[in-house]
Amino acid sequence: MALKMIVAEDEQSFREGILTLVDWKLYGIEIAGEAENGRQALEMINHDPPDLLLTDIRMPHLNGLDLIRAAKAAGHQFHSVLLTGYNEFEYAKEAIKLGVSDYLLKPCTPHDIVRVILELKQKIEESENEDKAVNELNRSWNRNIHLLKNQILSQWIQQPLMPLENRCNVMREVEMKLLPGSIQVGMIRIDSSIGPNAATSKRDLELIRYALLNITGETLRPLYDGRLEVFRHGDEMLWIGNYPADTTHEAIERAMKELQYNLEAYLKLSISISISSVNASVNYAHIGYQEAMEAMQGRFYQGRGGIFFYTGKDKQQSAKASILDDALLNRMGKELLVALQNEQYEQAVDAIEAGMSHIRNNSGYSKTEVQLYATSLILELQKFAQERKVASIEWQDSFVNWIEQIPNMETLDDCSVVLQKIVQSIVEAVSNQKSLHRTVHATIELIKQRYNTNLTLELAAKETFVSNSYLSSLFKQELGVNFLDYLHQYRVERSKELLRQSYKIYAVSKLVGYQEERHFSSTFKKWTGLTPRQYQKNYNAE
Repeated sequence: MALKMIVAEDEQSFREGILTLVDWKLYGIEIAGEAENGRQALEMINHDPPDLLLTDIRMPHLNGLDLIRAAKAAGHQFHSVLLTGYNEFEYAKEAIKLGVSDYLLKPCTPHDIVRVILELKQKIEESENEDKAVNELNRSWNRNIHLLKNQILSQWIQQPLMPLENRCNVMREVEMKLLPGSIQVGMIRIDSSIGPNAATSKRDLELIRYALLNITGETLRPLYDGRLEVFRHGDEMLWIGNYPADTTHEAIERAMKELQYNLEAYLKLSISISISSVNASVNYAHIGYQEAMEAMQGRFYQGRGGIFFYTGKDKQQSAKASILDDALLNRMGKELLVALQNEQYEQAVDAIEAGMSHIRNNSGYSKTEVQLYATSLILELQKFAQERKVASIEWQDSFVNWIEQIPNMETLDDCSVVLQKIVQSIVEAVSNQKSLHRTVHATIELIKQRYNTNLTLELAAKETFVSNSYLSSLFKQELGVNFLDYLHQYRVERSKELLRQSYKIYAVSKLVGYQEERHFSSTFKKWTGLTPRQYQKNYNAE
């Protein structure tokens, strides 16, 4: 490491001897300037601050002590060595008080000067190495303290307070932002899949989660007056914040909407949020976590992108009878199979819609129970479909077995779509053996021509000279799907062509008839299992 040094000495011969009799470059010293008086030396320091200053005490205009004092007053940091005569020892003592590193008594040899300068250089390098080591320790501590906090908070949300455990002491030791007092636990669930189907690498996933936590912290910190910790628990993104006494439900909801907006704007992520009730302290973090988990169950019924507050109703409904014993659902299931057997496809579509509507209106059943019901219904449909050689549906850009989709049913809408696709596939297999009704055929041609406009059932019925109800009924019977769902599916298929050509998503939404990108994205995901962005990324990765 080369150090810059300025030499200030009014005796020209002595100054030139210092500069010419020593090969300073050999010792890693660069001569940044030479001055014959203090004022000139100060100008050099102000222009290009050195690491070292070798200066005489007695000089014209500004002596060595005043030079050091003025340079340090200007904010410059450097090490200095004084050259002084024997009778100026009192000045040298004052210089030590100014932080002068060393001094040499005149007359002195070049060897003496080199020795003192090199000893000082070694001290500087040792100090800098020590500073680097301390800085590295601090960086390491900051990295590890983050992981330690994450580990501690993950442990707290899983288990109650242990005997002799003092969580307040732990919070102080690891410098958590939390204080003793009431807390709230929040959970974030990413709506759009970022798993293997999205062609996302593990490194990308980690970067997304890291950015998500940072944005969450920045967005929610004002709500909790800075008393907030965000952390990961497995694949879950969580936070614990000290609940402000003067806040309102409306203020919390505004903050959550702002968080959703920020994550959509910066990371293109749609998220669902669930929030616990207020608990007494971090000693009850595990209760807050369970409440946030229960509140997130609302996402299954209400769909993705929601903000769900814990209300305690789930516990009251937990004693409800099994979904397999639900008389209305059992009747609907039987009506569905009978309708399919009799080729009454309108009734089959209506049976699915009625069953899903019943579950939605009686939302005491858990996600697992609804998946169990869907599994039993799909098994019955599979028996029926095997006779007609229909075994798979298109989902997430590939043809899959129906049963394989059950774990991917994150919402009730997902269950409804998979069941609708199965019925539609069965109807299509049968319809291939006969011609379509001329009204349905005319309506399909109309959809092909005007799918990118504000086409409605009313307009289509008017164009084909039939009533709305008749056209709706005819569509279900002939195609196993209602008019609006068929229109959405056709638009989705057209949008795939544009996405494969690398069109921007907002442009694709307009081109296929959607005024809002969000509506297009949710519809695309509903019927394909992927967001438009994921579909496009998968195609480009092939």
